[in-house]
Amino acid sequence: MTFKRRLQFKTNYKRRKKIIISRLPFVYMFKSNKNIWAQLIKPSKKGDITLMHANSKELEKLGWKFSRKNYPAAYLVGLLLGKRAVRGGISEVIYYSGVRNFIAKSKATAFIKGLIDAGLNVRVNNEIFPDERIIKGEHIVEYAKKLMESGYSGSQFLKVMKDIQNLPSVFEDIKKKIMEGKVQ
Repeated sequence: MTFKRRLQFKTNYKRRKKIIISRLPFVYMFKSNKNIWAQLIKPSKKGDITLMHANSKELEKLGWKFSRKNYPAAYLVGLLLGKRAVRGGISEVIYYSGVRNFIAKSKATAFIKGLIDAGLNVRVNNEIFPDERIIKGEHIVEYAKKLMESGYSGSQFLKVMKDIQNLPSVFEDIKKKIMEGKVQ
């Protein structure tokens, strides 16, 4: 017997069973075309309860002018959700990837790194995380410099290029604000 939500590629029941047996809340991250959305969810018999959430749109209020779906944004959303969870009295969570495969060194692992740096205990192997320079966005700055050197000069690119140079420092500023608890 195959369940309806499995046929619709919405639920992986083997993973879901492990989460329910653990009795721990779980975090779920979804990346859309423009944003990263994350939720902290408590499973229950009557239906899942969303305890708190965070998304990359919130980063704009803190001074983020860059893509809201890249590695640094994923890390910062994880950090934001993690800080909210710690303030809410939650100390341990499980990451749930749904029906998607879990891929090491992906944006999902940058998100998990943010959760861990915020003080949450997430059961993962430390070898899955991307390099620190990728999390800070230094690879984006390097790529932009290569484009400039090659002579690429799209009108949108020239506007953004001024700001791209500051990406790692803006990342550090926003990270500091979140860690100091200046963001709800």
